Amino acid sequence: MEFITLIALMLFLTLIVSHIFNKMNLPAVIGQLILGVLLGRGLLNIVKPTHELELFADIGVIMLMFIAGLESDLKLLRKHLGPSITVAIFGVILPVALTLLTALIFGINLRESIFISVVFAATSVSISVEVLKSLNYLSSTSGTVILGAAVATIFWRFLS
Repeated sequence: MEFITLIALMLFLTLIVSHIFNKMNLPAVIGQLILGVLLGRGLLNIVKPTHELELFADIGVIMLMFIAGLESDLKLLRKHLGPSITVAIFGVILPVALTLLTALIFGINLRESIFISVVFAATSVSISVEVLKSLNYLSSTSGTVILGAAVATIFWRFLS
């Protein structure tokens, strides 16, 4: 299928699914994830990962995080910095370290152990942010802590 046709199909179906899930008072991102499973390798295998598609996906995540940043209150992020770092440590850094250690104990080489640990601890910040936005919780204490943890996690990944 030609790339532009594929993008148009994905956008059209995503719009429909988002509308249906919004009518059911569910976050649209859940419907979008289900649609991705249906159209991707999970079921119909209509959409196959390509370099162009990954590029568009990266741009989408960047835009979503940018919009979340625009809607964030820096004072609240600073206020909840401690809990955010704690959530980041227990939500990402600790699982990476424990999975890495476990893989090494089982005799898996270092490179593969690092890969396994990152896969097991992978978090999708964009999905969390989208759900928080759709439920109007992004400015709440919990939303701020989660967003702060996401920023801390992204910062940690950037440094490593």
